Amino acid sequence: MIEDECLAYAAQSCNEVCGLIIDGSRLMRCENTHPEPERHFRISDTDWLKAEAAGEITAVFHSHPEPKLVLSGADRQAQISSGLDWWLASDNRLRKLRPVSHLLGRTFEHGVMDCYTLFRDAYHLCGIDLPDFERTNGWWVRGENLYVKNMALNGFYEVSPADIQPGDVIIRRAFPEADPCHAMLWLGDNTVLHHELAGRLSRREPYRQAYIKLTHSIWRHEQCSSLDLRGIFDDISAKSL
Repeated sequence: MIEDECLAYAAQSCNEVCGLIIDGSRLMRCENTHPEPERHFRISDTDWLKAEAAGEITAVFHSHPEPKLVLSGADRQAQISSGLDWWLASDNRLRKLRPVSHLLGRTFEHGVMDCYTLFRDAYHLCGIDLPDFERTNGWWVRGENLYVKNMALNGFYEVSPADIQPGDVIIRRAFPEADPCHAMLWLGDNTVLHHELAGRLSRREPYRQAYIKLTHSIWRHEQCSSLDLRGIFDDISAKSL
């Protein structure tokens, strides 16, 4: 399998190795031309042109010699520029990552780029894949309770506010009498990552008293031990550069 070939290739070097996936089924090994190959990688224009001549480039592959199965800030910048899936090998594991937008500074579009998209993409960058689900505009005023219904169905369980830990998802109301309709990701240090409808870009900010009063519940994924929050913080650092 191509995945096994990628892992075997990564295991051959103490530096980052790199390559291009052709037609989703073939690995073309490339020379790492970066001056610091132990920490970064660069694929030459020559190798890229050879890959294009061989078929469709469907993904970029590289490895991290240290045990870090999330993309670095530099990786995220390059991935978004490429518009391609990136395959990452580290510690004899392989992860396939979509080129999701940077988590900060997103423009809201319900069902496309909203509060669920934000925490779903954040989880994806950190190692847990969640399904998308159809949500029509105004579900929060029709008693559909999509968050409450879907959290438990997708591996989450409710935890006490006193037990909150980084990576937990806070479900919030818009106003006291409303159904819960908004998700915020707890980053620790009294900070949340979220994306509201009210014309504001996705952002991180303090978990303000007004938010606390409107909190409905807090949820933790059953695979929380595999959630590597460096995937979020490295993406934020990349966006800030």
